[in-house]
Amino acid sequence: MRGLNGVSVYLLTASIEDSSIDVGDFFKGPLPGKFLKLLGYLALSRVGTYIPLGGVNREAFLGNLDQNSLLSTLDSFSGGGIGRLGICSLGIVPFINAQIVFQLLGQIIPKLQELQRKEGEAGRKKVLQWTRYASVGFAIVQAIGQVLYIRPYVNDFNTEWVLSSVTLLTLGAIITIYIGEKISELKLGNGTSLLIFTSILSYLPSSFGRTVAQALEDGNYIGLAAVIISFFLLVLGIVYVQLAGS
Repeated sequence: MRGLNGVSVYLLTASIEDSSIDVGDFFKGPLPGKFLKLLGYLALSRVGTYIPLGGVNREAFLGNLDQNSLLSTLDSFSGGGIGRLGICSLGIVPFINAQIVFQLLGQIIPKLQELQRKEGEAGRKKVLQWTRYASVGFAIVQAIGQVLYIRPYVNDFNTEWVLSSVTLLTLGAIITIYIGEKISELKLGNGTSLLIFTSILSYLPSSFGRTVAQALEDGNYIGLAAVIISFFLLVLGIVYVQLAGS
C-alpha cells in the first residue's frame, strides 16, 4: 500500500509539473478584456450623475428629498443622481418603463407575440427597436416631470432653461440606455440589471451612513439592529434564490 501511495503521489506530482495550464493563459483570453470594458462602461454610466443641471438650489432640494420617501427610493435607483440633479439622473428607468409597456402589449396584442415567434431573432430585434423609440418618449416625459418638480428650487425658471434641461436629461437617459446595451453585448450579464445594481451599490454607503448616524443620534439602537439584520437576511435570501435557480 505504501508503495502504491508513493507511486500515486509521484504520478500526481509529475502530472502537475507537466501540465500546460498556466495562470497567464487566463489573461491571454478574451475574458479579462471584457471585464475591463465592463468596468469602463459602468464607470462611464456614473459620470453623468455627477454633472449637475445649472441654476438649481441643490441644498434646498436635498432638504426636500429626505422628506419624500418615493423620491428617495427613485434616488437610490439612480445612484444618488436625482439628489445631485445630474444630467443622467433618469438612469435606465425610461428603458425599463418601455420594456414593461411592450410586455403588457404583448399580452394584449397577439400580433406582437406572433412577430417574435414567427420571425424569431429578426422579430425580437424589431420589438427591441420599438422599445428604444418608446424609451426616448418616456425619457422626454420624465425629464419634463422632473424639471417641473424642481421648479421651486430653480433660480431663474424660464423657457430656455426648461428646454436645455429637458434636452440634457433626455440625452443622459439615451446615453445610459446605450451603455446598457453595450454591456449586454459583452455577454457578461444583463446590461440593465448591472446598471441598476451599480447604482444601488454606489448609493448604499452614503445611505447606510445616514441611517446609522440618525439612529445613533436618536438612540434607536433596536431599529438600527433591525435594519442591519434585515439587510443581511435580504442578501442571504437573494443568494439562496440564485443558487436554487442554478
